[in-house]
Amino acid sequence: MIARQTQREAARRPQTGVDRWVKEQMFEEDLRAVIRMIRPHQRERLMGWNEYRTGGAHFRATVSWDEDFEEHKADQPLNVPHMAEVLESLLIGSARSECELTAEQEFGLYRDVVLELLRRLEEAKASCE
Repeated sequence: MIARQTQREAARRPQTGVDRWVKEQMFEEDLRAVIRMIRPHQRERLMGWNEYRTGGAHFRATVSWDEDFEEHKADQPLNVPHMAEVLESLLIGSARSECELTAEQEFGLYRDVVLELLRRLEEAKASCE
């Protein structure tokens, strides 16, 4: 009973300057953490890197590149320059147990992914016609 009275009294008591300062600091730290999640790679952006973000229902992906990689972008129809090179970099080496697979098995996995992507592209194209 006494503990409840003390809690009620503390809840009614006006906040001290220190309590308010601590709450503000915690809020600001939470806000900085959220901003870091929303806008990662600040260092690269400050160095002039560009970004492309995308995602699906259960994943997010960000591709960042510097000015040298973007060379001759006017000649490229996609937002991400050298898209084939980016996709290759993401795919090659992504097999979980690549050390236990033969080269034929590993690259068979990659080939299956590319064929699935082709199937999805054809399906998307057909739905637009």
